Amino acid sequence: RRSARRRPRSRRGRGGGGSCPSAGGAEAVAGAVVAAEMSKKVWKLQDYVAHSGKALCARLGEKSGQVLATGGEDKKVNIWKVGKPNAMMSLQGHTSSVECLVFDKQEEVLVVGCSGGSMQVWNLEYRKMAGTLAGHRTACGAVEFHPYGEFFASGSSDTNLKIWDLRRKSCIQTYKGHTGPISSIRFSPHGRWVATGGQDNQVKLWDLTAGKLMRDLDVHKGSITSIAFHPKEYLLATGSADRTMKLWSLETFQTVGSTDLGSSPVQAVKFWPEEQAVVVASQDALRVYVTDNLATPTDTFDVDWKGLQDMRLCANEEKLLALSTEGTQLGIWVAEMSRKDASGPGYGRLHQRMGTAVGVRPQAQVPRRMAKPFSDAEDEDQEQPVLQRVGSGQSSSEALNEETMAPPPGSASGPRPDTGARSGAYPAAAEEPP
Repeated sequence: RRSARRRPRSRRGRGGGGSCPSAGGAEAVAGAVVAAEMSKKVWKLQDYVAHSGKALCARLGEKSGQVLATGGEDKKVNIWKVGKPNAMMSLQGHTSSVECLVFDKQEEVLVVGCSGGSMQVWNLEYRKMAGTLAGHRTACGAVEFHPYGEFFASGSSDTNLKIWDLRRKSCIQTYKGHTGPISSIRFSPHGRWVATGGQDNQVKLWDLTAGKLMRDLDVHKGSITSIAFHPKEYLLATGSADRTMKLWSLETFQTVGSTDLGSSPVQAVKFWPEEQAVVVASQDALRVYVTDNLATPTDTFDVDWKGLQDMRLCANEEKLLALSTEGTQLGIWVAEMSRKDASGPGYGRLHQRMGTAVGVRPQAQVPRRMAKPFSDAEDEDQEQPVLQRVGSGQSSSEALNEETMAPPPGSASGPRPDTGARSGAYPAAAEEPP
């Protein structure tokens, strides 16, 4: 009788494992369920109703990997912890549906872009809206924080890119050039450049110091869906609805490789620097390519997520955490990204070719078609870049206390942010666009 009364466990909130998932994260799941799910290369950690209306966007925090935010047609933003079935907080007060959002590096501030064109800035510590920024005429479709400093960028279906200063609560630069809605924004690691992708099939690279367009990267035949800068080398990856991912040299601003046509549009791209690889996600597959050979993937995972929103690599745990939305539902996925054996195909061949053990990358050697690493300073006597100081244990706020970030006065389109560029960063933009 007891057995008959026992109800099956709900799928809602199923799955633990925590951040990316880490040991300090969520509660553990029943052993049998875990064993069944872990036997797959990619499995769904959680699946639950995120909004009363359609869930339109989802984004992971970068600091902990445990926190994520979702936005929906119900004009709400919900904050979740990976592995927990209930939202930690719900942010209300938006006047239109939420189209995009992004955490700052410390996961203390959240910027939300809405279909009406406005943006809301939330202080998550106090669960309070810190302000509303009105600047776009139509829907804000992409927002992204600067790698350090209190700046962020927004892109809209009005085709404009705007740079905002949170301290001034105002727009300090506007860039015009796209002929279609902007769908993706990424800052370079040194903070001097910003790349935008749009539904006009264009990728544009902007110089924040000079306040102008650097390059048009015009090769894709479909809308741009994702952009990623390599964290250490002069490479840019772009994914598109044309079902390809292309790799660009940021020294020559030319393509150095392209994947073959996939079976569905590329939804997200992410560099895996520990393995000198790039991860390409589409609607039905997750593929891993070595950056110096995009002809054949070294690993392929079958997936059935549809509306992929974000993904994050956890190199130490050799896992990938991904978010998808479908209707009102949010899906959290985990992929096993274990490295290949040196005697086998794929990464092993690359490491054998470089004459080193798997997982160990020589500091002085650089793969073909790649520039020197970002971390190698051109002059050891010069000051270390701000980004390196932040990455070596300082928080963004500590670095800002040492480095004055006030924008210099004067520019036709407004003051420009001081990006704090130093030696050892990406090369400066010396010439005009062709």
